[in-house]
Amino acid sequence: MRTPEAVAQADVVVALTSWNDVGTIGTVARAVREGADRTVGAGRVCFVLADAGSTDGSRELAREALGHDACVDVSCAPGPPLAEPLYHGHPNRPGVVRGAMEAAQRLGARACAVLDASLDTVEPEWIERLVGPVLHDGFDYVSPHYHRRVGEGALTRGLVYPLFRALYGVRLHQPAGSEFGCSPRLIAQCLEQDFWEAERAGPGVDLWISSAAACGDLRLCEASLGVRHAACRGMVPDLGSQIAQVAGALFDDLSHRAGDWQRVRGSTAVPLFGAPGDARQAQTPPDADGLLAAFRLGQQELRDVWMFALAPKTLVEIRKLSGLPTGQFRFDDRLWATIVYDFAVGHHLRVIAPEHLLRSLTPLFSGWLASFVLEMGDADAAALDARVEQLCEAFESEKRHLIARWRWPERLR
Repeated sequence: MRTPEAVAQADVVVALTSWNDVGTIGTVARAVREGADRTVGAGRVCFVLADAGSTDGSRELAREALGHDACVDVSCAPGPPLAEPLYHGHPNRPGVVRGAMEAAQRLGARACAVLDASLDTVEPEWIERLVGPVLHDGFDYVSPHYHRRVGEGALTRGLVYPLFRALYGVRLHQPAGSEFGCSPRLIAQCLEQDFWEAERAGPGVDLWISSAAACGDLRLCEASLGVRHAACRGMVPDLGSQIAQVAGALFDDLSHRAGDWQRVRGSTAVPLFGAPGDARQAQTPPDADGLLAAFRLGQQELRDVWMFALAPKTLVEIRKLSGLPTGQFRFDDRLWATIVYDFAVGHHLRVIAPEHLLRSLTPLFSGWLASFVLEMGDADAAALDARVEQLCEAFESEKRHLIARWRWPERLR
């Protein structure tokens, strides 16, 4: 096993984060090797295997595909036992990402790409798109941009992207993506952050790297990576757990960076490298009727919980909405934005136990998603993007509500 200390220097580091990915890591390794050969040319490439304690032969398979002389190992402990599986399936995501960044820093790399070894859709072109903007155009952070249909990436589309964009003023469509490119400046800034050992670092570290970049006077862009699909790493948490993890990480970041986002107004687009891909995989749309049933049941059973975070007029609107027939059901964008903002304030103030509050957001999200599915149906990518743009504009418009509630939490009750 070679360590970063055993290698003198590298122009580009390509890091694979892994944990028991023997079914996919060989294919990923061959793709990134081909992509690195095309991208770097005569420059020196080092492949870093940042592993969280695999026991299935993942590392050995990756070394064979990449070439033993080109690889270094960064072995990371699995981390503390988890109360529940993480939505991305990785037991120590913060440890392997930090290990990859530390290795790239020690090797003096001019650019670094980080990829999840559980993917089965990696193409060689991804390497050029992730490190090219850093090497040739002076960007510090390259965020992934995936092509998704109506039912894919719902949490990102309906919660993460609109909230992140409104908070930090940059239009990163997948700010919690596990694949990214970065410069030495971003690496140095991230390694100085205190979020690596935070309570929600497991599900939140990728998002927090994006917010550190957005708040760090750095140059940001996106890379079109087409379709993203990952193999399952075991148990998949239910929707309530996923929302608690993702929203909790978002709200923690919002509390941590309150001094930054309160100064931001509006948002700006960032450059996109690469042509948008085409999502060709089969898709089963979410069950709108099931989502509506969950929303209506939540309205009946969780009203007393929602009262801790939501204003009375919002509760009235939710009750009226729950009584609409399916054909007329539409979740207003401003209402959804206001609900998310009020939950963020309630989480910050600890109005009730955080986990209880976060999980109670699930039926409200189900209502929003049901409305989105009913409205968009079989819409193409352009129509989906336009619709999400409208949602984001509502989040930006209602941000004044968040600021007012944050500064004077009792004034609007």
